[in-house]
Amino acid sequence: MARQVDGHSDFRATVIQTRLTSYDLVAYPGYTHPQTHPDRLAVIGVLSGLEPAPVNRCRVLELGCGNGSNLVPMAWGLPESDFVGIDLAAHPIAYGQRMISDLGITNVRLIHGNITEARQDRGKFDYLIAHGLFSWVPAEVREQLLAICRSSLAPQGIAFVSYNALPGGHLRNMLREMMLFHVRGVAAAEERVRQAQALVRFLAEAQDTRDEYRLWLKAELEGILDHDEGHLYHDELAELNEPFYFTRFMERATAHGLQYVGEADYFEMFDHSFSESVRQTLGQLSLNRIVREQYLDFLKCRRFRQTLLCHQEVCLRTEPRAEKVSGFLVSSPARCITSATDLRPGTVSAYQTPKGARCETDFALGKAALAVLERAWPMPLPFEEVLQQAMISSSQERVSDPNDGQARERLSEFLLKLYSAGVVQFRAGLPPIARGASERPVASPVARWQAQHGDIVTSMFHIAVKVEDEIGRHLLSWLDGTLDRKALLERVWFLLESKKALVVPNGDETAARREIELSLENNLEKLARLGLLVG
Repeated sequence: MARQVDGHSDFRATVIQTRLTSYDLVAYPGYTHPQTHPDRLAVIGVLSGLEPAPVNRCRVLELGCGNGSNLVPMAWGLPESDFVGIDLAAHPIAYGQRMISDLGITNVRLIHGNITEARQDRGKFDYLIAHGLFSWVPAEVREQLLAICRSSLAPQGIAFVSYNALPGGHLRNMLREMMLFHVRGVAAAEERVRQAQALVRFLAEAQDTRDEYRLWLKAELEGILDHDEGHLYHDELAELNEPFYFTRFMERATAHGLQYVGEADYFEMFDHSFSESVRQTLGQLSLNRIVREQYLDFLKCRRFRQTLLCHQEVCLRTEPRAEKVSGFLVSSPARCITSATDLRPGTVSAYQTPKGARCETDFALGKAALAVLERAWPMPLPFEEVLQQAMISSSQERVSDPNDGQARERLSEFLLKLYSAGVVQFRAGLPPIARGASERPVASPVARWQAQHGDIVTSMFHIAVKVEDEIGRHLLSWLDGTLDRKALLERVWFLLESKKALVVPNGDETAARREIELSLENNLEKLARLGLLVG
């Protein structure tokens, strides 16, 4: 993505070339960011009172698009929408353009250029994405970025702008400054990364006491060691990496005629994890939404924000619109963690997601809905289907009235509360994802292409999936709809044989084939659950 070091205007050409060279020398890893998808932005916009463009017919601009790993999968999944990406680095753009050409996608353009030179003749965009850019560019470029948000957004458009936040950024900067001190005077990119990693490893291994500071430091350092080299070089070792207090960011956004919509991770705006006394004090301190968000950052020691903005002229709702939930698809990875789901009113059941989001409820229809979503996961279901199935379940258990005229309203409010807690997910629409593997499975063309060029692929849920083994990458790349199970089995057999990885216990080839066939079926179903197969 396009990041520049600070400098005087007469050195601009040198600065641009320096940043271009650094991104050519050390590639920044291309990521898929589900929180930037227009579907996510549209859902939050609708809840906030906006009337955003339909996701399946919209225009999207990404500033600092890198190699297109985020934008190109969106374009394939939304063929009636239009996508434009701009980035300063030539090599990533060339990579993305090759992907577009190979896949034959016609609704996305990646442009090599400076965002400050972005032309206004490209028209208005319904969704604008600037991820991992704001904190890494000079002040003049930050101002230009916000100006582009103002000038390029459609009247009901939504801009996504992420940035490092304070006060948590102070902790991140402490470690960053240690690394920058250690690599002072080191010019070569690879050597800077190697030396920084060596320092981090040394510091981490030295923390062997129960002192709270050292325990925290060790955990932070070990997290840095997990970073990709490109991530480390362009983030922690970047010449410019500036965090901001939320209020300061919003001062600049307001000056450009923009207002706060919310956070792309919707649950981050809520205080569910704090005690009642803390929530009451927070309410007393919160003169308005902006001040409240700043105090939440203090409470959470927030390090990173993913802020959604829109035009100041738009009239936003102060409270989310529960009635809009009935127009969404709903999903949830939450599992019941009590002994068993008991739908009887007054009996509390507890639920938890893999990421730790929790809820407890005795609402019979709500418990029935969560059971429906648990069975369907990861596929989202239309609200109407969730309501219908939950009503059937609760009626069969004789815990609700099938003619309850308030059921729709109460379930909408319940699911909205769970959305604000991160327990359920909403979607405005869904690409053609297969619910299971057909006789001749078809994987997403984007994922097939990515599997041939690396180990990270993008699902149609717009989530990055790591395919760690070579056989898995080969299997994914073969799924173009021309091969049935028998043909796929033969290919896997011959691949294992060629890699000298074929195991035939006691020379029983029939048993070995049965084992591979079972493994193949399990892997195909797993690909379907991950959203990698086309329906």
